[in-house]
Amino acid sequence: MLTVSLVLVALPAHAVLGGDVSTVAADQTRLRGARHAAVIAGASLRTHEITMADGSSIREFVTPSGIVFAVAWSTRFKPDLEALFGAHAPAYAAAASEALRTPGIRRHVELRRGDLVVHSTAHLNAYVGRAWLQSLVPQGVDVDALR
Repeated sequence: MLTVSLVLVALPAHAVLGGDVSTVAADQTRLRGARHAAVIAGASLRTHEITMADGSSIREFVTPSGIVFAVAWSTRFKPDLEALFGAHAPAYAAAASEALRTPGIRRHVELRRGDLVVHSTAHLNAYVGRAWLQSLVPQGVDVDALR
């Protein structure tokens, strides 16, 4: 009789929407970029910006309690949104699928699905966007200022 055993391997975590800030270093390694952390003026929020060799950047906005509540990107190639959105990637995929049912070319998309909000623009190797979880945005933070 053949016995099959399953070994679960922990994959490296990424700082994703709703995730813990301690995983930002994994994103830095995955993206092969330089990380710069800063405190947003007038708030106790922190931002971690990862800049890649081509000048592209991913920013992760963190609450005072250490939770990533928003991400923003400015890249030459479409970023790995599944990695950035983590558990919220299926909600994004469903909303994006619905948006694609309407005919026409879109360079700017605004999607809302449950707690997730995504604003994204694409044009000639320039991808700019931001996403946040409404329930995690700290009181008094203007999401329009998150870039």
